[in-house]
Amino acid sequence: MEIDYSKYLPDLTNFLQKLIQAPSVNGQDSEVAVVDVIATEAKKLNLPYKIIAKDPRHPNIFIGQSFSSNKELLLVAHTDTVTAGDPAKWTHSPFSGTITDNKIFGRGAIDCKGGVALNLYILKILTDLGHPNLVKVVAVADEEIAGDSDFGLRHLLTLGLNAKAAIYTYGGNSQHDSLNIGHRGVLRFWLKCLGQAAHSGSKEWQERLKGESAIEGLLEFIKEFTKIKFPARHRYFPGYKTIATPTLIDGGSGESLVPDTAKIFYDIRLLPNTPAENIITKINAIIKKLTTPKRHFEIIIKNSVPAALSNPKDPFIKAVAKLNYQTFGIKPIIKGSGPINESYMLIKKGIPTIAGFGPTGDNFHAPNEFANLDSLSASLEFLVNLARE
Repeated sequence: MEIDYSKYLPDLTNFLQKLIQAPSVNGQDSEVAVVDVIATEAKKLNLPYKIIAKDPRHPNIFIGQSFSSNKELLLVAHTDTVTAGDPAKWTHSPFSGTITDNKIFGRGAIDCKGGVALNLYILKILTDLGHPNLVKVVAVADEEIAGDSDFGLRHLLTLGLNAKAAIYTYGGNSQHDSLNIGHRGVLRFWLKCLGQAAHSGSKEWQERLKGESAIEGLLEFIKEFTKIKFPARHRYFPGYKTIATPTLIDGGSGESLVPDTAKIFYDIRLLPNTPAENIITKINAIIKKLTTPKRHFEIIIKNSVPAALSNPKDPFIKAVAKLNYQTFGIKPIIKGSGPINESYMLIKKGIPTIAGFGPTGDNFHAPNEFANLDSLSASLEFLVNLARE
């Protein structure tokens, strides 16, 4: 049966615009308003839905027939966004959903409200075709907190959400030349040094009889930490490696005070052959080496998410690669992505997962984020065909 995808595009576009116009900035806004927009659209389309929340400020919404069945394709997208930053750097207001030159602009257009809009209409199309049980949809909260929230996808999986396979419908500037079957992990932590305060002009400090600089302690730690050699690169992460980046630093309390407290924040992106536990062991060894009677260290873990990969030989992965070639004429590279997402939660449950196939566009986490409206039809067609296969 031939499907006229074009007849769905005006409503889909209008829906995406409404999603963008409901701000859901992580750490600033609740996702309640954007979930209300989704629920209203689902009701309009006669699609069954259920709002599920561990925290009432961070609700999730399930749309479909069976929450716990493992027979359907699960389509996932998150409802929260990063901040828009300085509005003056945007050509259009970041929450306007302005449409110009066949592009829709706004925070979340491709990360990940474009995916939310697509997913709902994929289920609508399949329902119109008489196959409402081939796909189910979740729009989840609080993903932008390093993909490590207890309120969103993790909560739904704890309640029994299951599927045969999953697509996490992120958008991007190139959607068909690769299949992202996983991602690097992330370890984020504060390393705190605690020293001893003293007057920086005193003879006791000059002779090191009193005082211990926490900032100097941090500098010694940084010097030792940069000596660590991480394992070789991974075959499914071409161009990527394990990399440690200090991103925040804080220390001292006065211009003439030897600082007794200083701390540095590290963001470490992990390949599968570099478990977080190995790095923490090395950090603890450095801490032991540098600790003195007047100086000690503390490590405070903020996030620890493992690198994850779906089995590249899984029949689902092979089927998606084959359909990608048949549809777009491109044999995709099967690989993991550099940035983290929530795919690891699904993979850990045994659900093979690919991140991608949302609308094309650009400016992830940057001013003037946009989605190409002329890419929506191709994404609809591809994912409907995948579900039917």
